[in-house]
Amino acid sequence: MKNVLLVEDEEELTAIVGVVFEEEGYEVRKSNSAEAALELCQSYRPDIIICDVKMGKMDGFMLLEKLKAAERLKDVPFIFLTAFDESQARKKGLNLGAVAYIAKPFDIEDLLKTVRNLVPPA
Repeated sequence: MKNVLLVEDEEELTAIVGVVFEEEGYEVRKSNSAEAALELCQSYRPDIIICDVKMGKMDGFMLLEKLKAAERLKDVPFIFLTAFDESQARKKGLNLGAVAYIAKPFDIEDLLKTVRNLVPPA
């Protein structure tokens, strides 16, 4: 079973996306901050990461930079899922190595399709 790390500070969105991905056959781990996600990744290697941009002290851009610098995590596909949809932010995210930048509100089927194309569930 492939696993997804969902880094999002909106609890309701985290719950909904988590349930949808679990129903599709993914194992989902959740983190409500970039700091907690970074700590989790010390002992866990997700198959894909879906992350918000704007969170507490550390934003999603900083998290992506730190993960790309870690040898065992640098190849993990990273998707931004965010309400922060300015062209500069999108460009920055993709330049840092994100494979996709999806703006909220979003269609859950589009997110699922993107993830399935990168990491099929089984």
